Order: sequence, then structure tokens, then C-alpha cells
Amino acid sequence: MDSFSKIKSHFLGFVELHFKKPVEVSCSYLRDTLLFFLFAEYFGLDNPLGIYALDLYPYLLEEFHLWHRSIGIEKSGFNIFPCC
Repeated sequence: MDSFSKIKSHFLGFVELHFKKPVEVSCSYLRDTLLFFLFAEYFGLDNPLGIYALDLYPYLLEEFHLWHRSIGIEKSGFNIFPCC
């Protein structure tokens, strides 16, 4: 292993150690916020942008399933979505 490969591996380890986790947390927070606002009716909140988000629902069904399981809701509760 030459010195360039060693330096490169140490640098990649440093970047992953210090920057990967905050970026993953930020991405997770943004994803959870987006899904919450898209499925606000499930929580009994009015969603004025719901009509504009109808095109996104088919793409987010699998993501919704993972999300509602991650926040502790075992069953979806939506009768119109083929989830759970």
C-alpha cells in the first residue's frame, strides 16, 4: 500500500467519522418532516397543499410504510392506501 492510498484511506475515515452522521440525521429529519406534512390528514390536521401533493403519493407509499413504523405506529390506519 503506497503512501497516497494510506493518506486517502485516513482522509475518508475522517470524513465519514465527522460528517456522515450529521448529514444522515439532517436527511432523516427532512424526510420525516416532508412525510408528516404530506400525510397530515392522518393526524387530523388540515393540509392546504394536499391537492398539490397527490402526484407524490404513489412514489412515497413504501417510504410512508417505513416512516410510520419508525415513529411507532404499527398499522397505517389509511383504508385507501395498500399499506400493512
